[in-house]
Amino acid sequence: MIDSFSAYQLSDICTRLSSGKSIHSSKVSEAGPYPVIGGNGYRGFTQEPNFVGECAVIGRQGAACGNVRYFSGKAYMTEHAVVAQTNPSHNTRYLAYLLSTMELGRLSAQSAQPGLSVKTLGKQEVSLPSKETQDRIVALLGALDDAIESNAKLNDYLAA
Repeated sequence: MIDSFSAYQLSDICTRLSSGKSIHSSKVSEAGPYPVIGGNGYRGFTQEPNFVGECAVIGRQGAACGNVRYFSGKAYMTEHAVVAQTNPSHNTRYLAYLLSTMELGRLSAQSAQPGLSVKTLGKQEVSLPSKETQDRIVALLGALDDAIESNAKLNDYLAA
């Protein structure tokens, strides 16, 4: 069976599409219960999360502007990251995979410091298959990503 795709603006399928909050450097350490996630990925750890759940994390500023990662758990999302969570009719991890193929960095404001606005991101059109198809694709790709992550951790352990 061939699934049909429907077109949406990103803001129409997200229950949250917003930047994280700033955090003072004194609250970021090398160890702690919750990762601090910015536009370039992990920045360290902190004692209090400001995010719980799963999301696509989009780099909002700098060299990683437009890069996309999937995150699930508790963390502190900084102002350099845009958090995108889908409504229940869509799969957030699928959205992260899709957004990672869209070269979002091309949307950055032309200035000395590249940057994406949440408003611009929200207007981006995405074509999505049914939720069932999204879930099947995520089951396959997610299993592969999980195996790759597990192997990377094992390699790090063996190297140490």
